[in-house]
Amino acid sequence: MNGGQIAALVFAIILLLPGGCFLLLGMSLANDRQFYDASFVLIPVAAAILGLAGFLFWIAFRRRQNPNRPPNNPQP
Repeated sequence: MNGGQIAALVFAIILLLPGGCFLLLGMSLANDRQFYDASFVLIPVAAAILGLAGFLFWIAFRRRQNPNRPPNNPQP
């Protein structure tokens, strides 16, 4: 793991907290008549934050292809 992957992992873990909080608050406000409209803002914000966290997890755990190694399935 190089430094960029470690940084992506740290930021992804940090982003799980606000994303989860936005999601839980948006879902709980969806059942309340007074603040029903706020859930239409909070849930997409939560989806964006959690999507960014998922992308950072993907960057952190992907394996780089070795340029010296031949590909797995060469084309004929």
